[in-house]
Amino acid sequence: MRLHGTTGNAVFALEGGAETWSARLALEGSGAQCLAVDPREQDTLYAGSSRQGLFKTGDGGRSWDRLNLPHDAVFSIAVSPVDGAVYAGCEPSMIFKSSDGGISWRELSGLRSLPSAPSWSFPPRPWTSHVRWLAPSPHDEGVLLAGIELGGVMRSTDGGETWADHRP
Repeated sequence: MRLHGTTGNAVFALEGGAETWSARLALEGSGAQCLAVDPREQDTLYAGSSRQGLFKTGDGGRSWDRLNLPHDAVFSIAVSPVDGAVYAGCEPSMIFKSSDGGISWRELSGLRSLPSAPSWSFPPRPWTSHVRWLAPSPHDEGVLLAGIELGGVMRSTDGGETWADHRP
């Protein structure tokens, strides 16, 4: 059995069984904030960092490669169980999508066009906002939810091209 998580500054892995467990740290000093496992390939994980962008492993976390995401502050990651698309939520609030396992990325710029976007603000300085949570539908590749801190939960039904504004 294996369990992965982030510490805010590294990625950890706990491995073992009923009697013995071992712990391993990776990406120490990276500012690791979030983690996502590819539901179609359990040894493939993505780790988002608050200052170094996005990393990927294909061997269960033993080695990591930095991906060429065009933004360095990643606060949420999700992998679609339907089509394998990888989503990265950033600060300030932007979402990037990769359809090829993280090789290439494009911004889903419709999110920043929402009428409420100028009012999104996280209270501590620098009073910006970030995409704190991403949830692709397990049944429909077009449905994606995004939690903006502090801005609301936004919903897309076309893979993130357009969004419905849902403020609290």
